[in-house]
Amino acid sequence: MTPKEKLPAFTSPEECKAYCQEKGDDFFFTAFMLEAWIGLVICNAVGQYAENKSGRRLLQTGEAWNAWQLVFGHADLRERLHIFTCATRLANCDSPEGEMVNQMFNLAGTEDKYAGSVLTSSTLAEEGGLSMPQMVEKINFAFQRLSEWLEAIVHWHTHWMAAVAPIAFQGTEQRRALANIGLIQAGFAGLDEHGKKWWHFRHESLSASFHGKADWRLVGKAQSFEKWGMLRNSAVDELTIHWWPLLLRYHWTDRDMRGLLRHVVPHPDAYPLRDDREFADYRGKVLGLFKRKGPRDKSAADGEPVGWRAALAMADSLSE
Repeated sequence: MTPKEKLPAFTSPEECKAYCQEKGDDFFFTAFMLEAWIGLVICNAVGQYAENKSGRRLLQTGEAWNAWQLVFGHADLRERLHIFTCATRLANCDSPEGEMVNQMFNLAGTEDKYAGSVLTSSTLAEEGGLSMPQMVEKINFAFQRLSEWLEAIVHWHTHWMAAVAPIAFQGTEQRRALANIGLIQAGFAGLDEHGKKWWHFRHESLSASFHGKADWRLVGKAQSFEKWGMLRNSAVDELTIHWWPLLLRYHWTDRDMRGLLRHVVPHPDAYPLRDDREFADYRGKVLGLFKRKGPRDKSAADGEPVGWRAALAMADSLSE
């Protein structure tokens, strides 16, 4: 197995650019921007959980693709191919963002193998033999689909965290930052060098901003937090969130999704899988997943909708 690359914890674009010049390698700045992209996706998901009650959340609606265009939308085709190459390298880096990108590529690769093309779109664009508009279309589709898989990953992490550590989901972004610093501080001894440097940077920045303010007490409260929670339907939640990109692309119905879930979850005849209406209500109110408006989809007659093999292959690799 190839050892994971150590990624420095940069605290500013200027620090990252200086490091790139020193090493003669532009990868680090592109990775820095990819981390910024992931950060935007995380902030949106956490905000949905912290600022909206269950039933009023909207997740996996294309925000990751919107964020990608905000960060990288100016890039030309050559630069987009460079970004793709850097993303594959980031997937082998020893950092939280690197792990997410690695999982993003794994899910896209599973879809490639068992359902429709994702990563092969970028390969075709890189190999040439296509017109410029065709190459742009293919590389853009690859990034858009990767964005959808990233949203699923971030949504699941956020959904799980909201149940396990509700203290992290304060009403404002500033209070959420304080709570997270406290939670990380509780496990500081187990952090790697990258994590410890990032924690020191954020702790110093927040302590300067909140010096003498009552909100600073939230750091200590989170550090000593002991009221951990748990998910009631973790297998259903994890699979539904991760299969949502398949449902949208291949036009599954709730019956299609429910039928596949009942093949693999521990309690297939229990809530929320007792009937299609119950499941539809659950994925909307509890998970914040709503189908796009459009022509009514038709359930697969044999219970095997397009992409079902990809779904079951993914089930084997997820935590449940």
